[in-house]
Amino acid sequence: MYANQLCRFIINSMNFIHVFLKTIPYVLSIAGGTIVFDVSQKYMHTAGLKDLLDNISASLLAIPLVFLFYDYSNFLITRRMHKHQHTNIINAVDNHLMKILNILKVITGQPHITIPMQDLNLNYKKIKCDAKHCRTLRKYLNELEDLLYKSDKIEVLDSQHTQILAFIVQELNQILNEFKYHNPPKEIARYLETTLSMIEDWFYFTGYKARKKSSK
Repeated sequence: MYANQLCRFIINSMNFIHVFLKTIPYVLSIAGGTIVFDVSQKYMHTAGLKDLLDNISASLLAIPLVFLFYDYSNFLITRRMHKHQHTNIINAVDNHLMKILNILKVITGQPHITIPMQDLNLNYKKIKCDAKHCRTLRKYLNELEDLLYKSDKIEVLDSQHTQILAFIVQELNQILNEFKYHNPPKEIARYLETTLSMIEDWFYFTGYKARKKSSK
């Protein structure tokens, strides 16, 4: 608990320092513009020199506003792009996991598996994966790995979603290896149950049902 509090304190301190350092140039520019304008009004009586200092003051005061407007515009654009990328990645993962779920229904011999799953208990005697199904599962797995790499590269998924996908990829690789080396069906059933459970977790944590209702 103390470790988590310490980490939170360090992160908050770093964020404060970052904001403070970023604010310094704006504060200095505003202070400089104010001082120059004050000097111009109180001590300068030559028209040409006074106009020059007024222009310098106006520039120093305008610079922070220009950069603040730029930062805010950039923030809005970045947030909109991030949201768009996040939605695209989530939908793409949904589609691939549904494909994987459909092929797992065939492999497990249980075509009526649905989301959410009720008391999943596979009959290992029905489990069968011929060469065609293994190739299809490998294809979907490779595509899912590409999506996981892409999402990690552009940082659009949170750590929980990334961990779930990484675990699904790991389990699917294990399932394919189990079939490749003709290991006991009971062992394969255990990996399949874990994978199906993690797929269900993905749909639960990403609000799949609510998103589908809102899209109708």
